Amino acid sequence: MDSGYGDDPSEKADTAMHEDENDDRFEAALRLAEDDPARGAEALRSIVADNGFDPDTRFEAAARLAEVDEAQAAEALRSIVADDAFDPDTRFEAAARLAEVDEAQAAEALRSIVADDAFDPDTRSEAAARLAEVDG
Repeated sequence: MDSGYGDDPSEKADTAMHEDENDDRFEAALRLAEDDPARGAEALRSIVADNGFDPDTRFEAAARLAEVDEAQAAEALRSIVADDAFDPDTRFEAAARLAEVDEAQAAEALRSIVADDAFDPDTRSEAAARLAEVDG
């Protein structure tokens, strides 16, 4: 009997299989990016946009996307900064990575973090310092 708390062994197996498929898809996208940057960029971008992937994998896909397509990476990183599904630390890291590919968009993202009470005061202060670097 399933208690609704994930005790069902078949449910656990399905989750594990889905995670393995996602890991395989992520690894395939990385390999594709090496062999065919345009198609690899699209594969990485689709992972960033797929809520079926865990947030850490989605962030890593966005970071790796910067290696093959800075414009798509900027869009992907900006979407992570604005997405409450990601924890505040990951959102801040996305804004910091965004500065590497698009300073104007990074400045906008950092401004949003500085003004957002969902971030702790230390992160907001660090965002303000980074903002001064990219906006100055």
